[in-house]
Amino acid sequence: MPPSQLTITPRLSCDDLVTWAHRGPGDRLVVCFSGIGKDAETCPPYEFARSATGNGRHNTLFIADPQRSWLNTPGLLSRIGAEIESYRAICGATRVIAMGHSMGGFSAIVASSVTRIDAVLAFAPQISIHPDIVPDETRWAAYRNRISHYEVKSAADHFRDGTDYTVIHGRHGREATQRDRFPRRDTLRHYVMPGTHHNVPQRLKQLNCLEQVVHFAIEGRPRKLRLLLKQTAQAYLRPEEQQPV
Repeated sequence: MPPSQLTITPRLSCDDLVTWAHRGPGDRLVVCFSGIGKDAETCPPYEFARSATGNGRHNTLFIADPQRSWLNTPGLLSRIGAEIESYRAICGATRVIAMGHSMGGFSAIVASSVTRIDAVLAFAPQISIHPDIVPDETRWAAYRNRISHYEVKSAADHFRDGTDYTVIHGRHGREATQRDRFPRRDTLRHYVMPGTHHNVPQRLKQLNCLEQVVHFAIEGRPRKLRLLLKQTAQAYLRPEEQQPV
């Protein structure tokens, strides 16, 4: 089903939090966080409409952080947790998956610390934008300079037991400042894609496997996901870590 034919309706609209919802017939709830978007003057739009909804099958809650605060707006993280729990109750979801790209992937990881999320799929997420943690990161300086107080310093502080995490980064050197600071965890599968920089979902789409990657993450099929990434994108698990199979 083309994204234009999906029923995605506004749910919440505030200066610091915007959400949209799709009601599907299944028992999955996919929480999809937006990245920074292309227009700094407007709220980031929802993303991954077709793959997150599984062409309409899955209940989906799309979440945007209009201030591009990386969840550092006071009280924002707890409000997001309440919004997820509210929509999960409406859907009667038995499995919850959070996903996103860049700031959206960071947010998906962090959200798992405030509400029950069974699995996270994060494309090229930041580990942090705090200047003390990633002093060599300059790509989002304009947004970072607006943050006066950090409630969320690092995604590494927000991993939790009981959630399975899949993180996919590009091998490009510019990604190293974020990629190589990710922690070692038994519940984290951390893939690296050759020939890729921050454009992980775009590359997966070019390789005609983005929807399959999202599908296997939603359905909790890590072995299928690993094989798909290896065969289509030559992706590998970070070799210096003892990763689960």
